[in-house]
Amino acid sequence: PPAFSPAASAPPAATRSNGDNDDPTSNPDDGEVEKVEAEENTEEEVLHEVRAKNMKMEKGQWKKFGAGVLRLYRHKVNSKCRIVIRNGIGKVQFNVGVSKGMEFEKVIKQSKKGPATYVKFFAIEDASKGMEVFMLQVKPDCLDKLHEKLEGMVK
Repeated sequence: PPAFSPAASAPPAATRSNGDNDDPTSNPDDGEVEKVEAEENTEEEVLHEVRAKNMKMEKGQWKKFGAGVLRLYRHKVNSKCRIVIRNGIGKVQFNVGVSKGMEFEKVIKQSKKGPATYVKFFAIEDASKGMEVFMLQVKPDCLDKLHEKLEGMVK
């Protein structure tokens, strides 16, 4: 039998990728997520920061959306407040305005893993949909502080 030759087992030159063709399966991205610098926000002050999960009532069911860093902001000039959650790469997952008179309710649900704690409220995320019900899930030891800060924003 003939000796094994790597050249003999290589695909013909026509099918070999030379980098110039448009091979949809080739991906120059290494899959690493680059750290996105937090945008410099000089017009708003951060009132509170905590990790949270956003949930919204849809068709009678709670639908989970992205988790990330929740920040409560107050505008330095007009004093408008908002709740923003960004994911690990800085993309906005949730952004709603907080207006005077909004009510925030603490919700504690017992589960096998222990208590699951939320702040529940009505807000407008999408003007075309109008008022919707949201819950922000936080760790039990963060619930009181988040609730207190939210209540302070609506006074």
